Amino acid sequence: MLVRKISAAYFTTWTIVIWFTFPFLTMGGTWQATGNFLSLAYVVAIYAVPSIFLYGIFISSLLEISARKLSVDSTVEWVVSGLFHVILGFFFGFILQSFLFSIVGGTAALLFFGFDRIIITFLPLLKQRVRVVLMIAPLLLFGIAVSSIYISSTPKPPFTVMDAVEFATSGNGTLIDLFPKQEGVIKLKIEGYEVERETKVIDTTNEQYLIYFIERWRKREESGEHRMIYKVTRGTMDAKGGDGTDPPYQR
Repeated sequence: MLVRKISAAYFTTWTIVIWFTFPFLTMGGTWQATGNFLSLAYVVAIYAVPSIFLYGIFISSLLEISARKLSVDSTVEWVVSGLFHVILGFFFGFILQSFLFSIVGGTAALLFFGFDRIIITFLPLLKQRVRVVLMIAPLLLFGIAVSSIYISSTPKPPFTVMDAVEFATSGNGTLIDLFPKQEGVIKLKIEGYEVERETKVIDTTNEQYLIYFIERWRKREESGEHRMIYKVTRGTMDAKGGDGTDPPYQR
């Protein structure tokens, strides 16, 4: 019985994953499409796998054992067991205090019950080779979906110096706001000081850049410099420290 329940959980999980991700097959067109699709499938699987394989198998096994002990007629047992599967699937959502999980839980429970009954009825009639094909069919279907999105997506564009600077200066409310939004130098006069603020980029490797925000000041014999350093890659920006002293004027 346990092997049959695990098989039913396997097919139910794949059905839920494909069901939730199927509308996003039209995501092709941008280079991020494949990653976004796989991320969505991963999030669905995080919830579906433990819920179906633990809660689903336990509840379904408990209902089947109870029906056997009560010697319920097979036709009645199908109806009653299916009804209780759905009710307890809905109840799982109430445990998590989520109506959406109740709907999904009830649907998953009905699918679990359906797959379980199909396996009982038809699996003994199938040859070993056909059973293997059926087990790998969800994997093949999912692989075809991912491949189709990947093929239809545009190539990943390069992450350039301009992209890195734009990303690094896109925030608000920090000292970076004071510096040029592109590589270069601006000159200012602040409280009698000659001030230069420079945005400088060093191209390292594999679309990784070191961006320096450098501030220099001079007033007669007094001068100084302060710099902040950031490592920027596509979508990430990490502070790498800095050096120098703070300027003597109000920024």
